[in-house]
Formats: sequence, C-alpha cells, structure tokens
Amino acid sequence: MTFPLIGPDQDFALWSILIALAGFGFWCERYPWGRKYSGVMLLITAAIVLANLKIIPTSAPVYDAIWDYLVPIAIPLLLFEADLKRIVRESGPTLIAFVIGGAAVVAGVSIGVALLDLGSNEAELAGIFTGTYIGGSLNFAAVAEASGMQDGSMLAAAIAADNVVTNLHFLLIIFLPGIAWLTRRYPTHHMDTAEQFTAESQANLHRIADLDIAGLLAALALAFMLAAMGQALAEFVGKPQFAILVTTALTLLFATFLPQQVQKLSGHGDAGNVMMFIFLASVGATADIWQLIAIGPVLFIFASIIIIVHLIILFSVGKVLKLDLAELAMASAVCIGGPSSAAALASAKGWRDLLIPGVLAGSFGYAVGSFVGVSVVEWLR
Repeated sequence: MTFPLIGPDQDFALWSILIALAGFGFWCERYPWGRKYSGVMLLITAAIVLANLKIIPTSAPVYDAIWDYLVPIAIPLLLFEADLKRIVRESGPTLIAFVIGGAAVVAGVSIGVALLDLGSNEAELAGIFTGTYIGGSLNFAAVAEASGMQDGSMLAAAIAADNVVTNLHFLLIIFLPGIAWLTRRYPTHHMDTAEQFTAESQANLHRIADLDIAGLLAALALAFMLAAMGQALAEFVGKPQFAILVTTALTLLFATFLPQQVQKLSGHGDAGNVMMFIFLASVGATADIWQLIAIGPVLFIFASIIIIVHLIILFSVGKVLKLDLAELAMASAVCIGGPSSAAALASAKGWRDLLIPGVLAGSFGYAVGSFVGVSVVEWLR
C-alpha cells in the first residue's frame, strides 16, 4: 500500500495545502481564463490531482473538521445580506421570474430522477442539485451536510457536472436575448434601454476595499453564536441532522428583522467565500479519480435535463405572464449560477437597472435553496 507524502495526521500541513488551494482558486479568477474555466473547478482539479498522486490523503480528520465547523459558519456569513423584506420590496418582476425558475428546477430534478438511475445516493444527489440550482455553492454544502452525503468522489463529480453545465447555461443566456424570434414575442424594455458598464464600474473580484476588523470579528462571533443556537435547537427537537437548516433560518430572521445591525458587520461575505473555497478543496481531496470518471457522465446528463426543463418552463410561463425577456434571462442566470451571475450578465448586456434585482433574487435563492433541496431529499427517500 502506498502512503501519501503528507499523512492524514499532519493537520497543520493539510490546512496549509487546503488554504493554498483556496487561494489558488481566488487567484485564478483574477484573469479571464480563470473566470472562463471557474476558479472553483481549477482548485478542485488541483486537489484531485494532489490526492490521486498520493501527495495528500483522501481521508483525514481535517476534512471532517471542515464539515463540522467551517460549513456551519460559512452559511451565516454568506446569508447576512439576505434581508427578505428588502428582497421582496426591491426585486420586483425579477423575483417572480426567479420563483418560477426555482419551481422549474424542482420539475427538472423530478424528470431527471425518473429518466436516469443515479444509484444508491439518488435522493441526496437530487437534493444537492436542487439546492445549488436554486441557490449556489453554500446550498450545495448545506444540503450535503443535512442529508449526510459526504462521499468525496460523488460530490466532486456533482460539482464538476454542475460547473460545466452552469457555464454552458450562462453562455446560452447571453445568446438568447439576441435571437430576433424571441425579441418579437417578449417585452424588451430593459434591452431597449441597455447601458454598457464602464470599466470603472466593474469592481475587481475578491478585493475588500474597506475592511473594519472589529466588524469582521463581530460577524464571526455572530456566525458562531447562530451555529451554536441552530445546533442546540435541532438537538432539542430531536433532529440534529438538520442543525444547519435551523442555523439558516435563524440567520434569515436576523438579516430580515435587524438589518441595521448587519450594516455594522464587515467582510462577512468574503470570509464566507474563503471558507467555502476551503470546503471545496477538501471535497476534491477526498475524490477517487477513477470513480469520478465513472460517475461524471450520468451526472452531466442529469444536470443538463434540469437546465433544459428549467428553461422551457421559465420562458413558457414568462410568455404567459408577459414578463420582460431580460428579466427572464436575469432570473435564469441567478437561479442556476447564483447572485454573482447578476453582475456578469448585467455587465455583458448593459442591463444596469437589473443588477440590484438580480443580486436580490439570487440572495433569495441562497435563503431558500437549502430548505427546498432537503425537502426533495426527504421526498425521494
């Protein structure tokens, strides 16, 4: 038996590798090629290579610690901006389109499960794809945690399929509003008033302009407190596996009813993203490349079915409701790709007035994605 160069008991060395991989992912996204291929996919690929070359182990206490501590803390940090009252008030028709798109994701998952054999982890995979295609990577992690799904190879294959299909979907969403046949059948107010973003209006990725250290520490302390309360309440009602969902609900209550307190926090979104990148590096580190290759194709087909059904239902219902073509495209982008897709699409198409509604609708996806995903898991089990 070949032992890895860095053993599973070498905690500090493994933390160093995982943090460096997370930094590599952020660094890649500074460049067009990194954004094209996704920093997430590149860091996961690097982790898979290191693990399968026996440089780092595929199983270690550090990886368990990430599931137990980093994921439950990252969720509140990424949800502090999810003020549901503001989302409903300011996102307008884009939110309506987003809700339709989210329901269409559930329909796509149901059809995919009926058509394909996803094996013994079918319910968990269905819930994970539901969560990530209504919210984003934080919902992917939350549903995986709540459903007890920690098979590294399966998760890495799911992330790979998700990223490839999401990137193809985004390219399609950029292309669709330019099709004359569609523009004749939908309102196009936002397209008619499009205004190209200037270079100065596009902020650099992953940079903290004005970090208040006290505000960051307050955010971390609050995240730990919410996670503790979530765990205690879940254990009290006899459902400890749903601790992360209770933590999510408590965070949403805080963000919605105490928004003035959220304004005093600082750097929480960036800190949450760092934790999620470390989590994704640990997922890649636990993957068996041969198992990943065997699983990958069926998950790619599954993800493609979800997206196709999502688009058909969203644009069909949107046509009946006479929703603007740009609003439907924005809703689809943030539903499948998360809130960050709003800025990319708004910039690419010049839809300045849809940027904030898109970000808010995506934040709503963050808020509800985990609950819908876990509901799908329980339904299919």
